[in-house]
Amino acid sequence: MPSYELTSDQRIQLIALLESNPNLDETQGDQIAKELGLDPKQIEHWFQNKKTKAPTIEQTDEETQQYYVSDHDEAGWKEIEHIAKVADASMAELLKLIRVNGPLWTKSSHGEGYVLVSEKYANMFPRVDSLNRPHTREESSKHYTTVRIRARQLVEMLLDSEEWVNIFPTIVSQAEKVVLDLGSLDDRNGALQVVYEKMHGISPLVSSRELVFLRCCQKIGEDAWAIAHVSIDSFRGCSYDFPARRLPSGCMIYQMTKEFCMVTWIEHVEVNDRITQRGHIRNNIAYGAERWLWALHRMCERFACTSMESIPLQATQEVVNTFNAIKKSTKFSDRMVQGFCRVLHESRHEGFIQENSNAIKITLRTNTAPDMPEGIIATAVTSIRLPVPPHQIVSLLTEARKRSKWDVLSCGLPVNELRHFTIGGSRISILKIYNRIENDVMIFQDSYTNPLGSYVVYAPISMKNACLIMNGDDPMVPKVLPSGFLISKDNRTIVESSSRQHPNNRSGGSFLTVVYQLLLCSNEELIGDIKRETVAGIVISILQKIKNSFNNSN
Repeated sequence: MPSYELTSDQRIQLIALLESNPNLDETQGDQIAKELGLDPKQIEHWFQNKKTKAPTIEQTDEETQQYYVSDHDEAGWKEIEHIAKVADASMAELLKLIRVNGPLWTKSSHGEGYVLVSEKYANMFPRVDSLNRPHTREESSKHYTTVRIRARQLVEMLLDSEEWVNIFPTIVSQAEKVVLDLGSLDDRNGALQVVYEKMHGISPLVSSRELVFLRCCQKIGEDAWAIAHVSIDSFRGCSYDFPARRLPSGCMIYQMTKEFCMVTWIEHVEVNDRITQRGHIRNNIAYGAERWLWALHRMCERFACTSMESIPLQATQEVVNTFNAIKKSTKFSDRMVQGFCRVLHESRHEGFIQENSNAIKITLRTNTAPDMPEGIIATAVTSIRLPVPPHQIVSLLTEARKRSKWDVLSCGLPVNELRHFTIGGSRISILKIYNRIENDVMIFQDSYTNPLGSYVVYAPISMKNACLIMNGDDPMVPKVLPSGFLISKDNRTIVESSSRQHPNNRSGGSFLTVVYQLLLCSNEELIGDIKRETVAGIVISILQKIKNSFNNSN
């Protein structure tokens, strides 16, 4: 069936008709099609779509809700009419922003991509709604890349709130949606959602964000789609006053070849906060288009590498075993990285203790999540600046032969890398620490680097489960307690003392965030301030060992 577009008025009238008469006969369908200027087949398809696929509120689960406005609910009727018009306007603006380059966009002075020319944008898209507060600024970015996935499959994933979190675990910590319109079953044209989203930055020094926005999907050509995002101020009687508002943003997806599609991404946000001195936000790194696309590229490569289609038809058993090992490792790694990002986000609002001039946030929680060990878990988080370029820090943290310089578990003993896989820019490793006390424990590690930053996430794992993963077998679902590091370039000027100590270092400094987790015990009564200080001491020891490694090397 060919795709079709509905205007705001057509969509509103069809929703009203569905409420009053969900079972149209052929004659009624022909009459409505004539009145709305549509093909009768379009009316038939739209009603069938809604009756078979669109659940009512009572039938939905927690992730997806279908929202209908009853005939007598005048306020609800006006709201959905307003939402539809806002969605159409944001889509029109997004398409223009994507298709127009200079003079509306100029090359970014930080990283790749483009930023809006404020004056040109204001003239082309005059606005009356604004935060209008002190410390208000705009962030804009435009970037594009190719990813290894089919465009239609990617559209479906981006419209799914659970997949949205899975694709962007290093950016999005929570996403929930209310479905206003599922759109066409064939191509999702006309899909309309209200989305609540929590985001976290690449460091605790960067403010997290909450947004409520509209998401709408439109098929704009053969094998081409656009998905627009724009913040709304209220929904279902609830008003939102977040310090960030997403102006018309989103992406365009175009199928290039059988395997690859081109994605153009735009982020345009109005922000009101006092964090202006930290280069991450000012330079559109924390939540800019380039970061979204690097995260998307990482996950698409993982999907492609673990797809059954990547196994040759006449593959040997050894090749099949290797593929299974990569697949099991990737699945375990995804769960580990998601858990790491989750605890990093949750720790932002906790208190901290001060030790040796390092502000360390300590969280104590009784864990009941099935994917982590049961009991009381301590999480310590801190961030520091180092006068060392990021690639040197990544090298220290990822290379097995250097691990004994900083890892407290190694006790200074040798560490060997038993096996590794490279998947979509990530290096997944299984490490063996020759520590007699922890002889049955190995380290599962995932490290990833792109031009905006790096992460190194690791967790202890039993030798039995590690061997099962390496052989491509199904291990028992192991509980994982991830720790790790985030490394990003410090975009500010190199600290003066750094320049004096290392005059030949012109690569800039780095931000290093440490997240360390420890299972304390299963009895909450035994936990006190002394345990907090113990965990803080471990983190301070790790930081000091890292600093000493660079001081000794220089």
